[in-house]
Amino acid sequence: MKNKLKQSVLTSYLIGAPIGFFVVFATIFVPSFLFGEGLMTIAILGTYGISTIGLVVAFLIALWIGGKVAYKNIKNGKSLLLASFKYSTIVNLMIWITFCLIIGLTVAEEKILMMIPPIIAFVACTVLTTFSIGLLISYMIKRINSKQTEFKNTVTPHV
Repeated sequence: MKNKLKQSVLTSYLIGAPIGFFVVFATIFVPSFLFGEGLMTIAILGTYGISTIGLVVAFLIALWIGGKVAYKNIKNGKSLLLASFKYSTIVNLMIWITFCLIIGLTVAEEKILMMIPPIIAFVACTVLTTFSIGLLISYMIKRINSKQTEFKNTVTPHV
């Protein structure tokens, strides 16, 4: 049983981490690629740089917790879509709360104004990942759970 939980968490990392890191990288650097302006990247990093580091660290922890939650939901017979929604909500809630907390601690002026984009991102990311990455991860975890445990014969007969 613990082996299936470990495989579920590993699945969460193997699928979620590369996609999540790509999205963070793209969010920071795509504006400069599209418009040829390095100032956009500097502005994004200057405004949200420290918060982005916190988001990445929280993301790694959230993938572990999300994998456990999805495993338990699927094991308890919950629907794939509900498991995906809970997975996506937990992961996004953890990363965006961390992001907003760091903004609250590091920004001196216009804190509320600077928290509007992360709040919008939380809602958008939760909806999008529920029907995409979260669903894929939940499906893979369901496949892991549906596999029957194989018992290997470790005792060999003497000939």
